[in-house]
Amino acid sequence: QTKSSQKIEDLMEMVKKLQKAGSLEPRVEVLINRINEVQQAKKKASEELGEARTVWEALQKELDSLSGEKARMKEILSKKQETLRILRLHCQEKEGEAQRKQTMLQECKERISALNSQIEEEKNKQRQLRLDFEEQLEDLMGQHKDLWEFHRPERLAQEIGTLNSSKEQLLKEEKLVEVKLEDVKHRLCSQFGAKDCSTITEGLFLRSQEAAAAV
Repeated sequence: QTKSSQKIEDLMEMVKKLQKAGSLEPRVEVLINRINEVQQAKKKASEELGEARTVWEALQKELDSLSGEKARMKEILSKKQETLRILRLHCQEKEGEAQRKQTMLQECKERISALNSQIEEEKNKQRQLRLDFEEQLEDLMGQHKDLWEFHRPERLAQEIGTLNSSKEQLLKEEKLVEVKLEDVKHRLCSQFGAKDCSTITEGLFLRSQEAAAAV
């Protein structure tokens, strides 16, 4: 292409010389002018092509830069997506752990409530046992007090003295009865004679305190 351009330029130079010499025909001159216009158009097209190539190269560089930026952004996006996936898994684990803790907390609350109920029930039982014990203790203390009042040395001495007095009184009455029986026996014996005296005496003996004691 460079050699062809050089030949054309040499030809145009020759034409210019012939034009100056006035030896060119009009038809040839028109053709030369047309060739000259084509050369100018070609030159302009070459310049535009150069500009377009410059623009294309700039755009290509920008495209390469954008491709690199795209690859970098794609890598960043991949990392972000991986991070997001890990965070979601971590969040799911935390939610599962929170749910488990909530379940455990609810179970602990239920156990605590059950234990509180058992403790309250046990307290009521212990309170009732204590009240029953206090009531029984009061009864025992009352009975003990009565027994103590009854078995006090002074009371015992008094009771013994009373019993002794009663015993002495009974002995006196018994002796008095015996004396009366003897008197009655003598009177009956003197009245009925010696034969019937033994029968009467036996009947009196069976009615006496000695007969009752012997039986």
